[in-house]
Amino acid sequence: MEVYIMKSINRRDFLKGTLAASAIGVAPFNILKAGPSPNSKLNIACIGVGMQGSSNAEYLTRSNNVIALCDVDRAWHKQQIQKRKSLHNIKLWKDYRVMFDKIGNEIDAVLVATPEHSHFAISMHAIRNGKHVYCQKPLCHTVNEVRLLTEESRKYKNVVTQMGHQGHSSRSSAMLRDWGQAGSVGPIREVHAYSRKNYWIDKPLVKGSVVPETLGWNLYLNRAEEIPFSTSYMNREWIRYTHFSGAVGDMAAHILDPAYYALDLRIPLSVRAEVNTAAYPGSLPRSGVITWEFAARGQMPAVTMKYYLGLDIEFPRPKHLEPGRKEITSGSVMVGKDASIMAGSHSQGGRIIPESVMKETPRPPEVAFRCKGQTHFDNWTLACKGEDTAMSPFEYAGPLSEIIVLGDIALLHPGRTLLWDSQNMKITNDAAADKSLFMRRLAPRDHINWC
Repeated sequence: MEVYIMKSINRRDFLKGTLAASAIGVAPFNILKAGPSPNSKLNIACIGVGMQGSSNAEYLTRSNNVIALCDVDRAWHKQQIQKRKSLHNIKLWKDYRVMFDKIGNEIDAVLVATPEHSHFAISMHAIRNGKHVYCQKPLCHTVNEVRLLTEESRKYKNVVTQMGHQGHSSRSSAMLRDWGQAGSVGPIREVHAYSRKNYWIDKPLVKGSVVPETLGWNLYLNRAEEIPFSTSYMNREWIRYTHFSGAVGDMAAHILDPAYYALDLRIPLSVRAEVNTAAYPGSLPRSGVITWEFAARGQMPAVTMKYYLGLDIEFPRPKHLEPGRKEITSGSVMVGKDASIMAGSHSQGGRIIPESVMKETPRPPEVAFRCKGQTHFDNWTLACKGEDTAMSPFEYAGPLSEIIVLGDIALLHPGRTLLWDSQNMKITNDAAADKSLFMRRLAPRDHINWC
C-alpha cells in the first residue's frame, strides 16, 4: 500500500494554529496570493487527466502554461493524452502531495478533474497552499465536504475558486437571471428540470481483481473508506458507484443552475424522491423524480423544484410550450402563471414560452454580471490574474452542490420527505438518511493526511 505523509501542516497542528491565531486576532495561515507568472500566463497543474481532465488541460494550454499533470492511473492517462499533442511533453506526477512538495512554488493554479470523491481533499490542499482552484462539478461527494470546502475557501481572500459548470458564464445564463429577477413571467412557484442521462449498474461487481501495476489504488481511494479494487471501477465506470459518485451531480450542476441562479434558490427545506426500480447494491436507481421545496425569498414566493432523471421515465410536457413545438429532454422550465422561462442544458437557448409572450416581453434591466471571459475557463484564468470576477466561486457553487447531494440521498431513501435542517446540517426525521454516505464519509482515512 502506498502511504505518503505530507510535509505540510497536519490536522492537529492546524487546530493548534487556529486556536493560537484566534487568541491574538490574526489568520492562522500566512496567505500569499498565487499571482500570475512573469509572462502574464498562469502556471497550472492539472490533477486528474482522464477523459474530462485531459480535454480541460488541453484547452488551458492555449493561453496558459500547463506545467504539470497528475494522475494515479498511468495507463488511463497515457491513453487519453496521446490524442492531445499539447500535453505530450509535460511531466506526469502520481501523487498530488508530492507534486506540491517538489514544485509547489512554481504553481499558480490547479485544475481538479478527478472522480468526485477526491475533489474535497485535493481542492482543500490546493487552497491551503494558496493556489487558485478550478474544480469540476459537483464540488464534493458529501454534504459535509461541501460545507467544509466552502467555508475554507472563504478564508483565502486571494485565492480564486471556480466550479466547472461552464454554462454559468454564458450570456444566456445572465439573460435567464435578468428575466427571473425582473419577474418577466410573473411569480415563479414551480421548476421542472429534465435529464435522460443517468448512470446505474445492473450487474454484479467484478470481484477478485488484481490491481494493475500502473494504478496507485491507495491514491485513487484518497480519503474514501478502503474497499477492494475492482476492474468495474476503471475507465470512468466509477461514476456508476456510490462510493465514488452520485447520480444527480453529473448533469444537475448544468440543468438546475438556471433556476438556482435566476430565482436565488439556496438551501432547500426538504427533499423527496420517487423511483420505479430499486437501486442495485452500491449504485443509485436508474431513474426517478426528485422534489426539493424552497422557502420564499424576499418578494419571491416559495418554489417546488422537480428533477426528472433517467431513461425509463415520462417527462411532463412544459405547461406553456405551444402544440407541435419540440419538447426538451435536457434542460429546465421555470413556470409562471401565463408564461414560462425555458432553458436547455448548460443554460443554453434561454427563451420565454409561448413565443408570443417572448416577442411582447420588454428586455429587462441587466442585473446579472457579464464576465469578460469568452468561456468559463477564460473567466477563471482572468479572475486569477485580477482581470475578471469568477462566476462560480465555491461560495456560490457550494449550496448548489449541497442541493445536488441531498438529491442523491433522497434517491437512496425513496418515498420519504426528508426534512433538512441546514444550520445543523441534519436530516431531522430519518436517522438512516442522516447517516447516508452522501451526508458524510463514515470512516474517512484522514490519518493519511490527504488535505
